[in-house]
Amino acid sequence: SSKAHPDIWLHRYLRAASWDVERAFASVKSVVEWRAAEALDVLNYEGEVGSGHDELRLGLSRLIGKDRLGFPLMYVKVRRIMPRLSEGFVFKRYLITIFEATQTVTRSYGRSTMLYDFTGFSMDNTPFQMVHFMVFLGMKPYADTSSVLILLVDNWLFTNFWSLIRPFLDVNLSSRIIFAKNVDEVKRFIDEDQIPVELGGRNTFSVEFVPPREGENALMFDMDGRRDAEKKWRQRVAAFEEATKEWCGQLAASKMSSNSSLGLTDAAALKRDAAAKELADSEVNLSKYVRARNIYERLGMVDEEGSLKLP
Repeated sequence: SSKAHPDIWLHRYLRAASWDVERAFASVKSVVEWRAAEALDVLNYEGEVGSGHDELRLGLSRLIGKDRLGFPLMYVKVRRIMPRLSEGFVFKRYLITIFEATQTVTRSYGRSTMLYDFTGFSMDNTPFQMVHFMVFLGMKPYADTSSVLILLVDNWLFTNFWSLIRPFLDVNLSSRIIFAKNVDEVKRFIDEDQIPVELGGRNTFSVEFVPPREGENALMFDMDGRRDAEKKWRQRVAAFEEATKEWCGQLAASKMSSNSSLGLTDAAALKRDAAAKELADSEVNLSKYVRARNIYERLGMVDEEGSLKLP
């Protein structure tokens, strides 16, 4: 099935809830309500123009390569984070923008690996409110989107930082955190040619922030095109729902009868996967009309199917 299958989103919340269906459903419900309250449709429509320009320009976090399992690698320079120089609201919008962009371009991978570089950081880089909000984002709205979180630490101040966040971490997120005292320990998870040069690796790839360009979001003003894309998307949603009902019905029938119905179940699963692929394609097409382009799309790092291309 397609790696952009809609089931991937439900799987994330189920894994985060240790496969407790009621807890997972409650999480999905709360996230939908949170996205509506935060007006994320507006944030995605405005794109980077409506986010913290200074933070984007400083390059606090960037996708720079892959880990040993093939997951995209997000490199975060903690020492560059200076939230006290920005309004709290602006910095929160910046964090959400980063999570949204990362989730959008890495959808075909399912997850990404986070490498937090704490070398040379101070407590000014990690105020309590910002840390608490980042933990919230990682555990709730964007639950289970990280493969592992590698914390490269060479500073005794990290003990104070860790005491701030540890009480708020759930079991799922805590199990993904890995501490590394030096680059050699990082190499257990990331090959040397993917580790940034500044950390002692051989990865020279860097993503410099390029401001939005004139005309890159021209399709967002094409109302006829948007209505047509929305219509096709709704049709694909309805088709996927019908295919899912048929698949569930065949699964129930296979449990009530002999193995002769397994062939029908397999056929229903294939039909559902095909409907999922068509739905994913319609979402990528619709996004051109309702979401501003991000830095990775601007630099040509995203293919026509919306998947990130890394060196």
